[in-house]
Amino acid sequence: MAEPIVAGVDGSRGGLAAVVWAADDAARRDCDLRIVHVVEPFVHGGRAYERAADDPAREEGELQLQEAAAVAAGFRGTVRVSTELLYGDTAEVLRAQADEASAIVVGSRGLGGFTGLLLGSVALGLAGHAAGPVVVVRGSPAMMRGEIVAGLNPQDPEHPAIDYAFKEAEAHGARLRVVHAWDLPSSRLGRGFPRDFDIIAEARREEVQRVLSPWSERHPGVAVTVSDYRGNPVAALCEASVRADLVVVGSRGRGAIRSAVLGSVSHGVLHYASCPVAVVRPRGRAG
Repeated sequence: MAEPIVAGVDGSRGGLAAVVWAADDAARRDCDLRIVHVVEPFVHGGRAYERAADDPAREEGELQLQEAAAVAAGFRGTVRVSTELLYGDTAEVLRAQADEASAIVVGSRGLGGFTGLLLGSVALGLAGHAAGPVVVVRGSPAMMRGEIVAGLNPQDPEHPAIDYAFKEAEAHGARLRVVHAWDLPSSRLGRGFPRDFDIIAEARREEVQRVLSPWSERHPGVAVTVSDYRGNPVAALCEASVRADLVVVGSRGRGAIRSAVLGSVSHGVLHYASCPVAVVRPRGRAG
């Protein structure tokens, strides 16, 4: 059986939206759903301790887990659901869960922070830094449109986002739209631009098809459309997200600075996409 999907909850509406999304995905993938709530430990004398059974924070966490489990069962009653109360920093604890999960699912914003923020600290702390897929869910589940969108840079050495997108499309019986955005370097924008554009565009399309070929062979039931877009990839993916159930992007997979590990494209899509976003980092490269 596949590894479980892990959903993080904190009592917010975003957390429950993440549980609904995770329960649906678990049902389609025939895997378990593990719902996790993280409580800060009780610190005394510089040491961290688990809270007592009657501690208000622990009791509140257990109630939130019960509510989330009931929501999951009510939405997808066939899914096997377990709950777990853990202690520590929320983002760090959920990152550790990624080693034993097929995906980590969280809401875009929790209860803390400023109301004007589009993305919370936990979502930012997970996306691009946890091993494997991290799905960030914004708002309430919308009507299913039957389309998964994935961003592709054919020059990347690995394509874990494409692998995840094909599997999601197959599990959901959805179409897959692969968005390939590119532009000419400013040094090429001279008198020969029209010829350069045609030649490079055709070469890029051939490269995209070459990259997609192995997955198309493994998933023959997935209908794939490639959308070429000249310009900013964030704009292209966010435009496509209006008609999608999920947008899948990769992370840089390298870099010592945490914000750089996430990358400008995935960072922009997380902030401005109109649907849930999956950021997929290669396994074994958690940062």
